[in-house]
Amino acid sequence: MRIAVAADHAGFPHKAPVVRALEQDGHQVVDLGTHSMAPVDYPDYARAVGTAVRDGHVELGVLICGSGAGVSIAANKLRGVRAALCHDLFTARQAREDDDANVLCLGARVVGLDMAVALVREFAGARFSHAERHERRLAKVAELEAAELGPERAPAAGRRRADPLAAPAVAGALARLGELDAGPRLWAKDASLWSGDAAVQASIRRRLGWLTAPAAMRERLGELAAFAASVRREGVTDVVLLGMGGSSLAAEVLGLTFGPAPGRPRLGVLDTTDPGAIRATLDRLTLARALFVVASKSGTTAETLALYKLFRAELAGRVGQPGAHFVAITDPGTPLERLAAADGFRHAFLNDPEIGGRFSALSLFGLVPGALIGVDLPTLLDDAVSMATRCRSFAPLRDNPGVRLGAALGGLAEAGRDKVTLVLSEPLRAFGAWLEQLLTESTGKQGKGLVVIHEEPPGPPVAYGDDRVFVAIALGEDRGVEAAVAPLEAAGHPVVRLTLGSRSDLGGEFFRWEMATALAGVVLGVNPFDEPNVAQAKAATGAALDAFLDAGRLPEVAADDADDVARALAAAKPGDYVALLAYLTPAPATAAALQQLRALVRDRTRLATTAGWGPRYLHSTGQLHKGGPNTPLLLVLTARDRHELAIPGEGYGFSTLKLAQALGDVTTLRAAGRRAFWLPLGDAPEAGLAALAARLARHAG
Repeated sequence: MRIAVAADHAGFPHKAPVVRALEQDGHQVVDLGTHSMAPVDYPDYARAVGTAVRDGHVELGVLICGSGAGVSIAANKLRGVRAALCHDLFTARQAREDDDANVLCLGARVVGLDMAVALVREFAGARFSHAERHERRLAKVAELEAAELGPERAPAAGRRRADPLAAPAVAGALARLGELDAGPRLWAKDASLWSGDAAVQASIRRRLGWLTAPAAMRERLGELAAFAASVRREGVTDVVLLGMGGSSLAAEVLGLTFGPAPGRPRLGVLDTTDPGAIRATLDRLTLARALFVVASKSGTTAETLALYKLFRAELAGRVGQPGAHFVAITDPGTPLERLAAADGFRHAFLNDPEIGGRFSALSLFGLVPGALIGVDLPTLLDDAVSMATRCRSFAPLRDNPGVRLGAALGGLAEAGRDKVTLVLSEPLRAFGAWLEQLLTESTGKQGKGLVVIHEEPPGPPVAYGDDRVFVAIALGEDRGVEAAVAPLEAAGHPVVRLTLGSRSDLGGEFFRWEMATALAGVVLGVNPFDEPNVAQAKAATGAALDAFLDAGRLPEVAADDADDVARALAAAKPGDYVALLAYLTPAPATAAALQQLRALVRDRTRLATTAGWGPRYLHSTGQLHKGGPNTPLLLVLTARDRHELAIPGEGYGFSTLKLAQALGDVTTLRAAGRRAFWLPLGDAPEAGLAALAARLARHAG
């Protein structure tokens, strides 16, 4: 039997003996925490066990707190949960046989260890009698529940929603995953799912720590809370995270989705080399009351270290101990860990090295910034653990949330629908950028890959080609999301719908999408845990900077114009897409001009469009651009910066670094046979984008 067990801090001493006893009796136990004596809230654990029971991912649950009463009250608030507080063997047995109880609640301060084990065994060993009188009474209990909670929600009358799993390509992908025993093999860290090469398999096994991160991170909650409290006591008003890609995107999601709790500092993410954006951050900060989080898994990320040098120099003349304003998040043994020690950082958080960057949302890379701004991390992690429990359920396979989503994404991509177009509730908007990196960098290789379309202006069904699959992620009953996707589904486009009950459900979504990405890689036949082409642009940037240091100027690269782009658009084929790669200051007017250009291109050509700020996108979609299918038209957009901003200790500034990155990417893309265009916009990027849009519109008629 599959049994979920959880306890709060008061029940924690009883949990391990109970788990051992159940496993000795042959049961499969899902341990949902807590994992220490650190104080926690019992409703969080009642929710984790209750939802696992309610949703059918386990057959029974066991909850332990101080008296047993609290977890019983909390668990019984969930529909379908029948939690029984039992402190004697007769009640434990009768609760199952007569009342069909599905959760046993115990008080660790009421019964000893031996009695607790005996009660759990009595409860698990009993079965509902199905006697007529008990069936009748349970039916009345169900009537009471329905009267108080209302009937279970169903789709609105007359609304017919297609099941994405019914599509032949998805059904075939799901069947293949079943034949491969992919779910159990993933949890067993069987790297042969993705590669037959022994060296590659060893590398993959070193990047699967995300599977157990939600439970493991619960053990660090006390440490994170104490650190955040110390920062708050010192009057810090702003936290600025310096990082790129997987080191920054989850933090950005938490910051924009939750915002700072009352009395907590604001969180800003600086993942750019644009001097205008960096200067704007400097101008808004009171440096003496700012804390900088330097985040890099490798500890060698060039942009991150350049930003550190700048802010360290700015602080040096204003505060007595500049190192105390910095915190590092990195892997053990990296240059950043050594730098943190040498430069007197306030703290260095060392992450599990077996968690890859883009799979690190539920690790210290996401949770340290979340703790600093007051995100409810226990609830976030409980939801993640609950989702992990559901994703560990192997029968029926189609009901496993991670397998189901992975089969849909991989199967539809194989059928030509590889443009994963996101439709998100406004409060969840930031989640899209994290998804974009996770999916594209994981799958964009060997001429394959999922192309995430995020924040594309909405259009009518006729504007979209047959390469689309729409993913609608709604917060509650968001009628706007449904209104956006219903006409698309009616026009024949597949729609995957996911609904979050609260913002804290993002914890579960982080995990669901990580698992789905891993399994989509199985379907597509790619290794989702490497990024073989990312280093190419870094090398080209390095070569360009070396040339600048030698000759005082960057290498010459042939520029393009609107006519070149118009000819490429005219020759584009269905399934192609257009990527706007903007090495521009991310001002609102510039962002609006990019969106207008996207809508124009999409509506005139029916090609999907993406947009990314440079160099940020290099750590997100850059792998897809070089290693994925040769379907993008890549427009690299640059403008002359008004001012240079020096990088302390370097012979070049941020503006030069940014242009070197742009030209390095253009050079790399062209060398790979990609349709890459460099479009210098002069001194006024908004006017340059408007002129580009006008010329493309004239060409398109």
